[in-house]
Amino acid sequence: MNVEAQTHNPAAALGASEWIRERAWIVRWWLGGRAIVLAVALVVGVVGPRGYLRADERSQAFGLLGAWDGRWYRIIASHGYLLIPGRQSDPAFFPLFPLLLRAVHAVGLGYETAGLLISNVAFFGALVAFNALSRELFGQSLARRATVYLAIFPLGYVFSMSYPEAVVLGALAVAGLAALRGRWPVAAAFAAAAALARPEGLFVALPVLAAAAYRRRHTSATSRGLAFGSAVAPAAALASFPLYLGFALHDPFAWSEAEKAWGRQFSPLGFIGAITSLPKTLSHNPALTRDVVCFVVYIVLLAAARRAGTPLPWLAGAAAVIVLPLFSGSFESIDRFGLLALPVFWGLAWFGRNTVADRWIRVTSVILLVAATATIPFVFP
Repeated sequence: MNVEAQTHNPAAALGASEWIRERAWIVRWWLGGRAIVLAVALVVGVVGPRGYLRADERSQAFGLLGAWDGRWYRIIASHGYLLIPGRQSDPAFFPLFPLLLRAVHAVGLGYETAGLLISNVAFFGALVAFNALSRELFGQSLARRATVYLAIFPLGYVFSMSYPEAVVLGALAVAGLAALRGRWPVAAAFAAAAALARPEGLFVALPVLAAAAYRRRHTSATSRGLAFGSAVAPAAALASFPLYLGFALHDPFAWSEAEKAWGRQFSPLGFIGAITSLPKTLSHNPALTRDVVCFVVYIVLLAAARRAGTPLPWLAGAAAVIVLPLFSGSFESIDRFGLLALPVFWGLAWFGRNTVADRWIRVTSVILLVAATATIPFVFP
């Protein structure tokens, strides 16, 4: 037996130590942001208003973070899909997050605990990947600011809920980074994962395709095939969901039917309807004001991201994430959907390029993160 093979590799150990040291600041901001969300959720759950929370959610320490759509993901994980025509039902939710819930539940954790664990751990991975991607595109200074802002973004409490957003965010960042580095199997796998968790994952195909086109003249035919296959991967993954529903529920259009029951039906004129009906909608649902404000803020941040030098494919994908939901006729949940538009955070980092603005953004973000987390019992994320 080779004794040297049993000894540790000093160079590898030193490299790992350096890697961890360089990213210690990400750990601190991740812990700080998640501590704020968890602390507020705990306080509101114990002594705060009941709102629309169910009794089982109020009975758990962090039940607040498993509310709303978190209930549906747990139902899918434990019982599978079931379409109830004309009523809100679970085929409206994509399958990757329930599969992750079931996998973690299989090792002995409850579904509620599994959801919180997956989201919070995935968000740390997302921050690391997002920082690496941002550094490749913009350099260390802007990348660091963008990552800090993402860690404490006011609507970022969603990344600690039993929701798939943290998983999707990480998958988008890894897919984009892998494409920039020419690692096409990795790009394909994570792009497909993003699309299987949320339909917005489809739009990562744009920057992946741009990276594939940029490298096509300097790679072999096999590599070009893998590259363009990576760009197709999210669409293929998205198409697999109705195929599965056709097999499991004998209705490949179950997702669309379920979406109608949830009040979403895409139409070429849906954007106009969302705007013209806004005054009446706000009079019945004032909380929708937050979504409208976030929509405007996200558009402004995309413009700032362009000023920062964000590549057009990333901007186009982000614009699709933010604007296309309006074609369903509603602004609802735009605040959450926009979290998956990565250039939003690059635009915010552009605004924070001087010390005063940077400090103002950090302080304001923390204050708004506390306030937004406290609204969970009353405002649908």
